[in-house]
Amino acid sequence: MKRVPALFLSATLVAGLVVVGCTTPPTEKTVGQIVASAPKICAKCGQIKGTAMCCAPDAAICPKCGLVKGSPGCCKLPKGTTQDVLLCAMCGQIKGSVLCCKADAAICPKCGLAKGSPGCCRIK
Repeated sequence: MKRVPALFLSATLVAGLVVVGCTTPPTEKTVGQIVASAPKICAKCGQIKGTAMCCAPDAAICPKCGLVKGSPGCCKLPKGTTQDVLLCAMCGQIKGSVLCCKADAAICPKCGLAKGSPGCCRIK
């Protein structure tokens, strides 16, 4: 009789983790690649927030998107983004986007994140 509440509690916790976490569980390719804290992309410059390159005054600007040329957010942030954007620690894509944790995404062999994502080979 005591097992029923314990099983219910365990099932509730697992369901809660699935709902709160990314859209899909980690694959064999991404296990071990999970980032402790997901970085943010600065909406002003496109660089990873808190790095030395973030909002550098002498950085070259991309003519297409207006962010720093070659930054993780360069031509990848939605137009008109005014707030910093959180990256998904599991896949490297913008958290909550249609590409976030997409099951058929190509995986980068170097970093284990989605190939071509803003976080690809840029977050550890």
